[in-house]
Amino acid sequence: MFKVLLVDDEPMLLEGISSIVEWEQQGTVLHGIAENGLEALEFIKKHAPDIVITDITMPGLDGMGLIEQGRKVSPLIKWILLSGYNEFEYAQKAMRFGVKHYLLKPSSEEDIHEALTEVVQELSVENKQQANTANGYTSEMTNYSSVVNKMIAAIKENIENPNLSLQWIANEVLYMNTDYVGKLFKKEVGEKFSAYVMKRKIDKAVEIISKQKDIKVFELAEKLGYGNNPQYFSNIFKKQTGCSPTEWIKKR
Repeated sequence: MFKVLLVDDEPMLLEGISSIVEWEQQGTVLHGIAENGLEALEFIKKHAPDIVITDITMPGLDGMGLIEQGRKVSPLIKWILLSGYNEFEYAQKAMRFGVKHYLLKPSSEEDIHEALTEVVQELSVENKQQANTANGYTSEMTNYSSVVNKMIAAIKENIENPNLSLQWIANEVLYMNTDYVGKLFKKEVGEKFSAYVMKRKIDKAVEIISKQKDIKVFELAEKLGYGNNPQYFSNIFKKQTGCSPTEWIKKR
């Protein structure tokens, strides 16, 4: 069951949604309610819900502020945004934060159920992907925060992607500030993101060579995202292993 936090400054709306939604049938449990953003943020820090359903206009800390602050505390949360008709521009901003689910108030039981179903499916797929991609990374990942764990899993999944970079992961995977996740990665892992990725690419190159002994250097470079610059790939390979890719292939 995925844990849900429901946030709104209207007690009647809180009570209404709490009672009409068939939480267990959706694969969820209503883990808590909050009447404003500050209260919700404290709940997130203590209980780390999987899903947050929140209003936009609230006293103290509004929905947008809650999303921005909450993502820093628990970036894997899925958000469902409740908004009045005249607040669509806020919803557009929320979507830039990676919020995909926007419900117009008042929302029907069917609308909420549909949004929950989609979010639960997303969470289930992500959990399965993380389990499948962890493999040899499992023991390494146990010592890190959820953010860094997700970065490591994304590196493994996208090791052949020429777009793989700190900025790409921050924008496309985490929806978080690039500088922040870069500093967090270095603090926990002990080396810069770029250095870590380079080592993993060389590890992958060695693995590919062991399986494809007749592979050409340019093909190897292409498989690791260096298709436009095989010479650069050869240089970093030699720097890491002590010999060129050609020499390594011959030894195999």
